[in-house]
Amino acid sequence: MSSYNHPYRQETAGIIRYSCGILFMLFSFCYLYFLRGEILAEAQFVYSKGVTTYNVLIGAIIITVILQIVQWVVSKLSSLPSRWHALSYVPSMLMLTILTDVNRTTIDHFSFGDWLWVAPVVLVVYVLLVLIVKRWGHGNKDEMYDVKSLAYPNYIILFLLILMAGSVPQSTDVYHFELKAERLILEKDYKGASEVGERSLFTSARLTHLRMYALSKQGLLAERLFEYPQYYGSKGLLDIADTLSTYRLTTQDICFHLGALCGKSIHDANRYYQLMLGDSIWNRYTADYYLCGLLLDNQLSEFRQQLPLYYNLSDSVEGAYDLLPKAYREALLVMGNQRKAEEGKIFYGQDSITTLTDVEMIDRYRDYLGMKARLKDPTERINRTRREFGKTYWWYHDYGHTVKVN
Repeated sequence: MSSYNHPYRQETAGIIRYSCGILFMLFSFCYLYFLRGEILAEAQFVYSKGVTTYNVLIGAIIITVILQIVQWVVSKLSSLPSRWHALSYVPSMLMLTILTDVNRTTIDHFSFGDWLWVAPVVLVVYVLLVLIVKRWGHGNKDEMYDVKSLAYPNYIILFLLILMAGSVPQSTDVYHFELKAERLILEKDYKGASEVGERSLFTSARLTHLRMYALSKQGLLAERLFEYPQYYGSKGLLDIADTLSTYRLTTQDICFHLGALCGKSIHDANRYYQLMLGDSIWNRYTADYYLCGLLLDNQLSEFRQQLPLYYNLSDSVEGAYDLLPKAYREALLVMGNQRKAEEGKIFYGQDSITTLTDVEMIDRYRDYLGMKARLKDPTERINRTRREFGKTYWWYHDYGHTVKVN
């Protein structure tokens, strides 16, 4: 008994307990906050039918504390030797794994799936393992006082448990981008939402909708439209048919931003735009959605006809064309005579010409045309021009159709 209560042994056991506890809590918090927080927020919204919301930070803290309490209870009940103390984290890690094994399918159609039989089997095996360890896993007396001898098996066990939690199939980065952008929009952080995953070439129709909406809320839709991958044409702006009920931000929310909710009889975004723009309730956001949709579908003739209806381009406004958003100015350079476009001259009527004074844009367009002419291999031309000019309408107009939807 005196050996069991030896102060050095108690000190060594304390080091093992506290170090394992710190490592587990760090992993649990980071895993919940950085990797699974957005999905848990989506799940809570759906399962509560929008009555409650999940705060990513507070949720990560509360769940981590609860799991640590579960571990403490298991540790007290099992009285495992210090050499195998980390085994007391198995139930907590199992709970964490089950809790975070959530994806779009389980959110839409709630189910525990294979966990209904896997979890009981794991717990039975765990109980048997605890009994075996308690009977034969004490080791020799010298190891009871050696921190290294006790630390290695515990840290290895924790590492394996972390691998177990991480081995559960994870959702794609794009799905995480969708959920984060959606949450930031609901928090009215439109700038933050538009920056989610902005360096990635991977996207989805849903993520594109959210990004474009966030840009529109900032009044930057036509300015930054082609700074993001555009794989869906005008449907990447607004898809009236996308009515999934689990969205926290729905198509109707976007329509409300554009001026009015969309009636059930309307099944096409262009029809919705036309109805809105033909009414007195239309706003600049509606016009930009419509005009940007024309650009995304490469309907340049229609774009040229419609642009003066929503932007004052009369001679009375000095530099009217230079005041247009970036995407519109880039599109105007594409139309008409290429040689004149290199000089900044654009066609705005049947045969009327005006001149852009944006020297930097004109120089870049000239560089773009020059690079296209120099590169003879089609694949190299597409890739090289994309690296330099992939965020312009020029590249989208010429090569956007060559990019496969990921």
